[in-house]
Amino acid sequence: MLEKMIFKVFGSTEQEVRKALSDAGITPLLVEVDCLDAKIVVTCEDRQKDDLAVRIYGVFPGCVYREGEGTLAETVLERLRLYDQTLSVAESLTGGMIASALVDVPGCSECFMEGIVSYSNQAKISRLGVNRATLNTFGAVSKQVACQMASGLLREGVNYAVSTTGIAGPGGGSEEKPVGLVYIGVADEVKCSATECRFEGSREEIRRLSANTALFLLWKRLVKPIDFDSMVIE
Repeated sequence: MLEKMIFKVFGSTEQEVRKALSDAGITPLLVEVDCLDAKIVVTCEDRQKDDLAVRIYGVFPGCVYREGEGTLAETVLERLRLYDQTLSVAESLTGGMIASALVDVPGCSECFMEGIVSYSNQAKISRLGVNRATLNTFGAVSKQVACQMASGLLREGVNYAVSTTGIAGPGGGSEEKPVGLVYIGVADEVKCSATECRFEGSREEIRRLSANTALFLLWKRLVKPIDFDSMVIE
């Protein structure tokens, strides 16, 4: 009897997902990808389920964040709830998209403390404690500011914080900092690190890619703390 298996995978386009599966000799029943967030449905005999799961994890190392239905936000909140931990978010270009995804999940109040949209430099300074000198030296779109935005939320029992700052376009970019350049900060009580991302697409697509990536990077930190400083996502 055939069994249906669902894997949620982050970080690849639909074309990349289909090619990776094809190269591995896996024929999916369904592949759906939305802003790098993929749902892969495969079928197999019940006795082959464990073997197929191992193959899928091997095809997408470090990128399978869930087996079965569920969103990135649900997965993050489940992990936080499991260890009785809390989260706050500071958003610039995403403008509340991360907070909205979290609030869409029933029971999020157990883990989600607050979301701040700090769009202007003054808001970053007054609401998050970003250093004015840091803004003047590196600019609002920088690793340094992303880390200070996230770190500014680690108070009053907040265990984790995520921040986004970038250029969503269609204007506002430069040769040094083009449209699609985004920095995502992830902070906990031990450290804060920032990931540089370079996205393409419309303003809406860049913002959604940023929000999804922020949730995924947080999930990676929750599952296995690592240093993202040298990480670049394109």
